[in-house]
Amino acid sequence: MNIISPEQGSKKMNKNILIVLGGAVMAAVLVAVLVQVTLGGKKGGPVSDGVEVLVAATDLKKGHELEEGDLKWKEWPEDSLFRGAITRKEDQEPQDALEGRIDRSFSRGEAVVRSAILKDTKSNFVAARLKQGERAVSIKVNAEGMVAGFIAPGSHVDVILTYKNRIVIDDDNPDVKTMVQRNLDDVATETILQRVRVLAIDQKAERSDDDKIKVGKTVTLAVSIRDAEKLALASEMGDITLAMRGVGDDVENEDAPAITDARLTSIDDEIFEEYKKYKKESGVTANTVRIYSGNTMQVVPVR
Repeated sequence: MNIISPEQGSKKMNKNILIVLGGAVMAAVLVAVLVQVTLGGKKGGPVSDGVEVLVAATDLKKGHELEEGDLKWKEWPEDSLFRGAITRKEDQEPQDALEGRIDRSFSRGEAVVRSAILKDTKSNFVAARLKQGERAVSIKVNAEGMVAGFIAPGSHVDVILTYKNRIVIDDDNPDVKTMVQRNLDDVATETILQRVRVLAIDQKAERSDDDKIKVGKTVTLAVSIRDAEKLALASEMGDITLAMRGVGDDVENEDAPAITDARLTSIDDEIFEEYKKYKKESGVTANTVRIYSGNTMQVVPVR
């Protein structure tokens, strides 16, 4: 039997402890190296530039028509990209990446998705094109009323109303009657709305490049609520004609008196002036002159 002295036992125990401690230190070093390789191994490889995602630059309300300044690009972790995210392509501007009217609200900084744009389906293409405060009103037209079919969705037009009007004069003063007769016989026409946007022709909100020119029977216009009332009344008063404007023409029509059948031609005035001149030169004393126009006869007092 080997007998170990207390001194030898103490040395052997210390040696075992050192071995255990050394093994623990080596294990800790190995664990640290593994963690470093797992979490930081990419540092030695190529650095990713990341991506830019389209987000709202400000709070956007449902129904808002996207315009410049509404959207911006934002740095986004590539490993956090989600389905539907709109990423930037080269030097693409935000307004070039997405356009249209949004079908839901977005908060500032929230990623905007393409599926949020209101689609131009048959059920909502008119609603998608109406701006805040606008109303869609449809009116019946004929070939002449819509410029032989050249008016298309997106065109801008002036709305002209032609109507009959008869003025009854309860006055025996011949000067008053003459004044009315020389300004209006039966028909008047005037522009009641200007720079109105055309939303659709019949049920088409756009014309494809290969579409043939067709004359629609109904034109849908985008107007304010007040102008919608004017159109409703005008449809009952007479005939509506649409005058197409040129691209980019936003000049306001000059404020001028309404055109009437009596004002359209000036022959009556010319004859009247010639008669006054003849009367003065010849000494005729008659105070009236008869002017015939077709089947009608007009007696004009001369002063």
